[in-house]
This record gives sequence, structure tokens and C-alpha cells, in this order.
Amino acid sequence: MLSQKTLQTKLLVSVFIIVSLTIFSITAVVAIIVKKQFQQAELSRIYYETDALKKRLGQLMYGQNFQYLMITLSSAKESNSAILYFLLTDGDGRVMIADNEILMDKNQIPMATIQDKNAHLYTNIDLPKGEIVQDGFKIYLSRLTTDIRDKESIKAREGEIIFEAIWEITHLGEKMGDLHVGFSRQGMKQNLGMLTGVMLGTGFLVLLVTLFMIFLVIRRNMSPLAAFVRQLSQLQKDPGEQNMRKNLAAICLEEKNTEVEEIRDLKQAFSNILELFVSNWDQLDKYQYKLEQMVEERTVELLELNEKLARQVRERKEIESRLLTVQKLEAIGTLAGGIAHEFNNLFMAITGYATLIQKRAESGHSNIEKAKKIRRLVETGSQSIQQLLGFARIGKYDPGPLNLNELMRQNLGILSRGRKNLEIRTVYCPDLWSVYGDRSQMEQVIMNLLLNASEAMPGKGCLHLETQNVFLDNKRVSLEKMVSGRFVLFCLRDEGGGIDKEILPRIFDPFFTTKQMGTGMGLASVFGIVDNHGGVTTVDSREGEGSVFCIYLPALESKSS
Repeated sequence: MLSQKTLQTKLLVSVFIIVSLTIFSITAVVAIIVKKQFQQAELSRIYYETDALKKRLGQLMYGQNFQYLMITLSSAKESNSAILYFLLTDGDGRVMIADNEILMDKNQIPMATIQDKNAHLYTNIDLPKGEIVQDGFKIYLSRLTTDIRDKESIKAREGEIIFEAIWEITHLGEKMGDLHVGFSRQGMKQNLGMLTGVMLGTGFLVLLVTLFMIFLVIRRNMSPLAAFVRQLSQLQKDPGEQNMRKNLAAICLEEKNTEVEEIRDLKQAFSNILELFVSNWDQLDKYQYKLEQMVEERTVELLELNEKLARQVRERKEIESRLLTVQKLEAIGTLAGGIAHEFNNLFMAITGYATLIQKRAESGHSNIEKAKKIRRLVETGSQSIQQLLGFARIGKYDPGPLNLNELMRQNLGILSRGRKNLEIRTVYCPDLWSVYGDRSQMEQVIMNLLLNASEAMPGKGCLHLETQNVFLDNKRVSLEKMVSGRFVLFCLRDEGGGIDKEILPRIFDPFFTTKQMGTGMGLASVFGIVDNHGGVTTVDSREGEGSVFCIYLPALESKSS
């Protein structure tokens, strides 16, 4: 493992990386320079070979001695294996001589396509400064447009990059035509590859020799440190106190001239520690005899601290329990939101197919009534999904300023018509601040709390409702969250049987219910909607005394009566 490597190994690895990068960088730079030199040498060779050839062609073209023209060009191709093809055209661009009979007496059909006509590769460095190459010599990088064959074998493949030399042939100052000669670059590439291989091999050899020499130097300088570490490791073989002192005294801390400065400093530092250790050894022996007395004195203090710590632990457990509840609700809320979205998509598809069945069924067919039942069931499912989305805290759909007194009065009116035997007592704040929220979601919160309170009192009972304007100063709502500022508070207190303390932490969990026909989403959606509006939900319940649910919602800056 890397963490167990010695310092010597790490130094060698670092040196190996640095030297390798240096050698390969130098090799790459030299290869680029040599490649340019090879190409310049190859271009010069092509220039002088074709220059000697074109000087003989001008007079032969002037005398229209086509047989000798063909013999001259063919002989040049046979004597130079690098020549792939040749074309000789007249002043009008018509092919006069070519090694491919198909091109004879036709307009020039190129054997290769010039990559960049503006990229003229060759400049004759032997000519005096300012003098230009005579007879219009040009050479380009070109790409073959066909395979070049030499008898039965393929000499060059289509698409291969070659050198294409073009000479303007003149005689007595009159242009006779152009000579096109294609040269293979394979020979130059092979020579360059061989040279690069030799350079890499040499660099590798230099790398090995350098690493071996550096290894010897590092080993020579690290050997005193290794010997010192071996001496220290002997201390673990006999853990007895007296033997420990004896082994410490036996460690050689003598400085040598061959040691590096860092090892000398290390020995000096250890020597100082050793002196301090020995000087304090007797004091440790004295404390050993007084240890029982010190423990008794400290025990009294520790008992007091334990009592204080126990109180803190109890408080912390209570806070952690609240945090665990919040985290659990957040995790379930995320899952509930995903499930709700998936079911909404399914309900949309089911509704679409049910509508399609209604439209395509004949009048009076039983499928029409069945499709209507499907759509009613989907609507019921969608309402449950909306509660699930409320618990999952998925956005406020149509937020705006709201007066909770008004919402309370409206929902209490609905509840009172259904529960004639329920006594309702209200205390409304006359100048209650407005809150910013979604009206339908707030109505859902109020109605769920009212229904939950009324169901806790199946017979007669009294429901207490109160709204207030409150200021919160660092009110802790969870282990990691505290709130401050202006809030609107409304509380609902019932006189039912209360909530069992064992199930109280789970009442806001989705799908958790103690009712036989309940969905378990009422209080879950209340918690999610209030949290999504930046509010806080609290509950206090005692068995036989009823329950109190309090909702804190952030107030708007402006007041509303």
C-alpha cells in the first residue's frame, strides 16, 4: 500500500517520475526538430533530382520527341523507388506523357489532391538570399486519390499523404508544360521511426543508470536513519520499566560527519526528549504512590459531574428524538412526493382511456357507466395524491395574503353543520396579521385538524380554537433549526381521550392511522404543508385530557384585520 512505503521508496519513485518526464520531453522536442530536418533533407533531395530531370525535358518537349520523354521519365521512376507516379502536360494542361495510359491525351486528371495550395513546403536554402527558385518549382503535401500499383503489388494506398513536386518546364524562355511527380514519404517515416527508437532506447538506458546512481546516494544517506529506527524498535521487545530505562540509555545518539543535517537534528531532538523523560521518571514514581488519594479526591468531583452529565444526556436524547422524527418525516416526504408524481401520471393515462371508452361506446352501452365509475375512482385517488403531495412539501400552488380568522370561520361553519352535538368555543385575535400562503392548502390544514379533533370526541365535547399574533425569539423547532420573528398562531384543543405516548412520535407519518377506515394522510399532509410554508407544527397530548395542536405561520410585514 502507498501509506506503507518507506521514505527511500517514495524518493526513488519521485525521482523516477521527474527524470522520466524530463527524458521523454527532451526526446519529444528532439524528435520534432529531427522530423523537420528529415523533411527538409527529403525536399532538397527531391528538388535536385527533379531539377536534373526537368532540364532534359524542356529540349525534348520542344522537339516533340515523345518517345525519349517517356523513356527518360520511366528510367527515372525505375531508378528511384520513392517515385510513385509522373505526369507531363503541355501548355494547355493536356496530358502528354504519363505512367498511367488511361490519362494519355486527356485533360489532366490528378493522381493526388493537394492538401493546401498556399502551403508551399520547400525553400531552396542553397540559393543566395533574395533569389527565387528558377522554372517555378513547387512541392506540396497531397493525398492520393487512387491506389498506386507496382506490377502485382500495391506501392501506395488511396488516402496516403505524399510529396507532390511540380516543375514548370520552359525552353528558350517559352513555357512548354508542367511536370508532376509523386514521391512516397514512407522511407522518411521509417528513418525517423528508427531514429526515435534509438533515442528512446538511449533515454531509457540513461534513466536506468541515473536511477541506480541516485539509489546508491539515497541509500548511503538514509542508512543512519534506518539504524536509528531499528534501535527505537528494540524498546517494544521488553516493556518492563527498568528494562525500558536501560534500553533508552543504550541508544546511540552520537553524531557522525557522514550524516545529513536532518538526521543530526532528529537525534538532537530525541536526546532532549530522553533527558526530559528521565528527569520526570522519579516524579511519576511519586505520583504512583499518591494515586489512590488523588482518585478519592477526584471521585467526589466526578460524581457531581456525572449527575450534571446525566441531565445533559437526558436533554440531548429528547432533542435527538425530535431530530430523528423530523429526519424520518423528511425522508418519507421525499419518497411520498416521488410516488405521488408517478401515480398522477398513471391517473392521467387512466382518465384518458376512460374518456376514450365513453366517446367510442354506443349510446346506452354498459361501458359508458363503467368508464364513469373509473373516472370517479381516479378523482378519489387524485385527492389522496394531493394530500400526499402536501405532505411531501411540493410547492405552494397559488400563494397570496391570507387571513386565518376568515378561513377558520368558513371551515367551522362547515364542521358545525355536520356535528350539531359539538360545542365550539373561539377566541379570535381582532387585528390578526396576514400570512402568505396557498388558500386551498391552508383550508386543507384547518379542515384536517378540525376533523381530527371532532373524531377524537365521537360523542359530545367541546372544541377550543384560538388565534394570536406572537413573537418568537430563537424558538427551537428541531435540533438544528431555531426560528425567530413575527408569527401567526392558531391552536385547536379537544377534550378527547388524548394520544398514547408510544404512538405520539408517529402521528405525522404518512399512512399511519389508528382508525379502521383511515388513510393516515391527514396529519401527514398538515405537517408537510405547514413546513412548506415556513411554519412550525407542535402537538401536546395527555391520555384522558385531550390534545392541543398549534400551528405557527410567518406573518407578512403589513397587518390585516
